[in-house]
Amino acid sequence: MGRRDYDDYYDERPRSRRRNNTSGNRRKNAGTGRKNKRSREDRIERFTWFLLVLVFAIIYILPEDVTLPNWLVPLAGAVILLGSGFYQSTQRMRVGAVTWLAGSLMATMSLYGLYINSQRDMIGFTLVVFAGVIGVGMVTGET
Repeated sequence: MGRRDYDDYYDERPRSRRRNNTSGNRRKNAGTGRKNKRSREDRIERFTWFLLVLVFAIIYILPEDVTLPNWLVPLAGAVILLGSGFYQSTQRMRVGAVTWLAGSLMATMSLYGLYINSQRDMIGFTLVVFAGVIGVGMVTGET
């Protein structure tokens, strides 16, 4: 069988855009948007960890004669963790359950320190929770 004259027309015509958007091409480029989003998530998570460490750095820098209310440190942790969780969820990013649980626990403990037992020292508890959040975030990659 020989080649027909009209085959040349079909071979040389420009391809449509729709043809380039095949499922194979979509799969090939699928990770690029997620990679950018993941780097944004990582930056936000690292900034959250920085703020958590900054709370204790500020406590360490303060003079010995300055006394902070016992509920203030857990409240700062709750604001940081819950604020980070709300920001990430409004940006349609994944938020780990650890962020919500630790933030809620910190808020509960700050209310406990404010209304029920104002003499209880919350700094040790807060340090353990912060270390847990950062540790779980480093292992799982989600905070």
